[in-house]
Amino acid sequence: MTPLPPDSTPRYRVHYTTIGKQHSFEIRSHDSPSFIGTFITDFLTALGPVMYASAIDFVDFAADNSSVFNSVTTGAEALTWGSGAGSVLEIPQFINFIGRTSGGRRVRLAVFGVGVSSVDYRFLNTENADVDAARAVLVAAGGLLRGIDDLTPVWKTYANTGFNAYWQKAVRP
Repeated sequence: MTPLPPDSTPRYRVHYTTIGKQHSFEIRSHDSPSFIGTFITDFLTALGPVMYASAIDFVDFAADNSSVFNSVTTGAEALTWGSGAGSVLEIPQFINFIGRTSGGRRVRLAVFGVGVSSVDYRFLNTENADVDAARAVLVAAGGLLRGIDDLTPVWKTYANTGFNAYWQKAVRP
């Protein structure tokens, strides 16, 4: 499949801190900053019980066909979720929600600061109620979330978890 330019749709980046490290995730959407704020709040609140203490630092936005990001106000700034401090060992752990558009493009939303594990690195449907609730928020957003090909994603019925190699190396002494 031919790669598409990363700026082929409008994008919001959510910058947050957890276990003392800043991370970000990207959301593709044509919708307003206030919708994105509501979506972020609902998604992270649902996921909160399985996360360490985390907080949004800021959100920025790049318009269609632009690689310039500017800060926006979504209403989710300073949102906090999760509890507990976590440790250096948990910095690399993430949870990854995966989907695919009807055009065949992969979509994912990964969040660091996970405070639970799965024996097979995958939370199947009904295996964890909080992960299911977060996935339900993604599904409920429907066509308001987009893939890189500007089509609506269909989310998988599971979420993967694991340890990111970049962050594993970054926290080594």
